[in-house]
Amino acid sequence: MSNGYDDRHWHLDKRVPIALIITIVMQTIGIVWWAASLSERVATLESRFDGLATHQARIVRLEEKQNAVYQRLDRIEVIQRRIETKIDRLLIGDMGRRRGR
Repeated sequence: MSNGYDDRHWHLDKRVPIALIITIVMQTIGIVWWAASLSERVATLESRFDGLATHQARIVRLEEKQNAVYQRLDRIEVIQRRIETKIDRLLIGDMGRRRGR
């Protein structure tokens, strides 16, 4: 400690260029700005995600209803085929009777 400076405390030396100080300040501002914009984007995504949860429940209900409609349609098709078969038998039987006369 012969030069009169106390080495235990932090001090800025005149040898540190001003360009370095400006660069560090600009980087700090840039990081803060980036973090703020990232926080805003995350908040936007969270609000969209919350909205999707309600849509997901609606989609599940719609899929269940759609499956029920498909099952009903399958039953209708089976009934239609049975009716067509009966009509064909009736027409064939009726045609046979007409020829026999």
